[in-house]
Amino acid sequence: MTRPHAWIWSSFVVAVTVVALGINTVIVDHSTRAAAPRDGGSLIEAGPLRANVRVQGAGPTIVLLHGLSAALDWWDSVAGPLAADHRVVSIDLIGHGGTAAPASNYAIKRQADLVAAILDKLDIGRAAIIGHSMGGDVATAFVEAHPERVDSLVLIDCPPAATERYNVATSLYLIPVVGELFSHFRADQAVSWGLSQAFAPGFKMPEHFIDDVRQVPYAAFRSAHDESVAFRRAGTINSRLGAIRPAPPLLVIVGSLDPFVPPSSTKVFEKIPGAHIVTLAGVGHSPMVEAPAKTLTIIRSFLSTIHEMPSTNALH
Repeated sequence: MTRPHAWIWSSFVVAVTVVALGINTVIVDHSTRAAAPRDGGSLIEAGPLRANVRVQGAGPTIVLLHGLSAALDWWDSVAGPLAADHRVVSIDLIGHGGTAAPASNYAIKRQADLVAAILDKLDIGRAAIIGHSMGGDVATAFVEAHPERVDSLVLIDCPPAATERYNVATSLYLIPVVGELFSHFRADQAVSWGLSQAFAPGFKMPEHFIDDVRQVPYAAFRSAHDESVAFRRAGTINSRLGAIRPAPPLLVIVGSLDPFVPPSSTKVFEKIPGAHIVTLAGVGHSPMVEAPAKTLTIIRSFLSTIHEMPSTNALH
């Protein structure tokens, strides 16, 4: 007589669990976050969104665009030095850092539209655009829409195609329902583990980057990731840039230890006239954090002597 009761009880527990997970998924997927100034930035009304933007220095403009789950503070080690003779505009993309995080619409084109709106607000006509990882997707979309506004383009560890392979922590976090559940348990160790792929093995990650991850609501994280993948599936970065006429001068920087962007994958950019490819030995996915001095030297050299740089190079 106990078996039917046990079956009923088990079914009840399963049903309650499924309902609870469903409710949690709906709540998490509809979560939003208001904009707030952060990391030395100020809020700018950019179209329907308020964006956190930091402006430093004076001179020709450089725009810095971070990657997925990051923020403008990932550029701290290079933004200050560049501001010695440039106007450096560091932007928190939609859902990241201090920029508003809506419940939906994280398309790469919309991110590029945000960049255009910010430059309009700042009365900036042309700029050099530098994008890291997903920020490279946004930079590419911006160039596609506004080639006349781009002096030059720098892509830092931006995958040409949708080929990423994540560690277990990030892979689980991207699974629907499972990810929504895990979003409530983002302990420092778990976040650090997930972020570890962004750096070479053994590199000590800045602890405040954990706060950057926590600033991104789960729905924003997965939507931004999915839109980035969709953007590159619809057209590889190299094919998109190769179709632009006239194409802006292009510099591609990649770390030799990047698990997402193996140096061999950047050979596709060699077909773009005038493209320069630089591989940083012993560096992972985030050269501006791991090797800021070398990254800064490469960028400065490119900006000042574009035509004198060799097509490929390797620094040790």
